Amino acid sequence: MRDDTCLMIFCSNWPMMVRVDKECPKMFLAKAARGFLCRAVILLCFWSAPATAVEWIELDVNGTPVRSILGVPSEPGPHPAVIFNHGTGVRHLGYEGSKNRGQMDVSRFTDALVHDGYVALAPIRPFNSDTAYVERGGKVGSEQDWTEVVERGIDTVKAALAYLSARDDVMRDKIGVIGFSEGGNVTLWTAAETRGFAAVVLMSPASIRDSGGYRLRNAAARNRVAAIRAPVFLSLGENDLRSIKKVVTRRLVPILQATNEGFEYRLDYPGDHSWFHQLRDDYWLDIAGFLGKHLK
Repeated sequence: MRDDTCLMIFCSNWPMMVRVDKECPKMFLAKAARGFLCRAVILLCFWSAPATAVEWIELDVNGTPVRSILGVPSEPGPHPAVIFNHGTGVRHLGYEGSKNRGQMDVSRFTDALVHDGYVALAPIRPFNSDTAYVERGGKVGSEQDWTEVVERGIDTVKAALAYLSARDDVMRDKIGVIGFSEGGNVTLWTAAETRGFAAVVLMSPASIRDSGGYRLRNAAARNRVAAIRAPVFLSLGENDLRSIKKVVTRRLVPILQATNEGFEYRLDYPGDHSWFHQLRDDYWLDIAGFLGKHLK
């Protein structure tokens, strides 16, 4: 839940308030009179959250329609905008499948972005969903399959950037991009190849060693990283995948420190790779602060 939400639960003859977020304002405890019927009432209090208009659109990616979540703030624009790129699980299972399995719910991230005043666009990439995926810790799919995953992912992010840039309610010089895992790898490649981003966020970018030339190690080459003109924020869990940590600590961080003036990072968030599936204030407050610094 966002930082303007608190949850009050009345159960049996006594109330209990659960603090959903440490920033939740106006916290208080109320006493309930004894003798009332046992009941549970859940009250969600929204203090200042703007209304969120969310819709599904089809994004044209080189002739392929890609189902995408679009969220727009209720206030008049133009607004800054952010593209959100999910990981392999959502591509393999689909938006609903990932959500129903308790993995990443992409709409939680777009809602958070809209709440913070951004037009949010999250393409649900479908490419090679049945031939390139992760199963029981190992990857399924050929090198060609995974190469196509990254290539079509890059095409998708470029199409998303073009779509947002053409909207009258978007500030064209204030468009950011976030990518998690596979989406982080795709985001890194796209940011190195494409102008037009004002901020880049990499959430535990996947190594994708089976993708041939598109593995994270190659994306982290000095000449490519130096080509990124937008400031970069990089996050990693302290128990993240070893293959990711190796490239991030030995190549990506040192090169970004040397070439990216606005670079910020934190590599010790309290979780593993899958910990980032859920929207958590532990890291989201840092990301929101970074985006606000460069997009507002």
